[in-house]
Amino acid sequence: MLADEIGDAMEISSIACQRFSPGETVEGTFYDFSIYLALSDQDAVGSVFEENYIEGTRFCVFSRDTLTLSNSPNEWVNFNLDIPFWFNGNDNLIVEFLWSSAETEDSCMYSWHWNTGVIRSISGEYGSPTGTMSSLLIMLLFEGEMQLDSSTFGRIKSELGRTG
Repeated sequence: MLADEIGDAMEISSIACQRFSPGETVEGTFYDFSIYLALSDQDAVGSVFEENYIEGTRFCVFSRDTLTLSNSPNEWVNFNLDIPFWFNGNDNLIVEFLWSSAETEDSCMYSWHWNTGVIRSISGEYGSPTGTMSSLLIMLLFEGEMQLDSSTFGRIKSELGRTG
């Protein structure tokens, strides 16, 4: 996510993605599921995962040996982070979802996305150092505490990529 899409500095405490499916409620179990957050000084990503973030800024913020999700179409799938992540408001944000294997119906983790027009996402095999680049970016919802100043509230919900 670009810094100007997120806004001011904030401590991120949860991330959500909005599930897409024309069907009904589905369930999926994911193994070795983790979410990493990192900062990046690039507006577009390359195919090598480690080259996309600023060294020393990548942190595992959510981790489960086994994670079972059950969600309905258009429902936001929320992940309350195990540890909050400080987003500085200046650099761009890398959001990385990882799982080693899954037992799931098709589209359990498929979420609404938008075409950014620029290569801003990559996907690849679990443990692979490289991936396939795309201009499609999933829509994410971040919650957390904003950096306080005299003209802002301390609570934020920024919904990125969603049109009204």
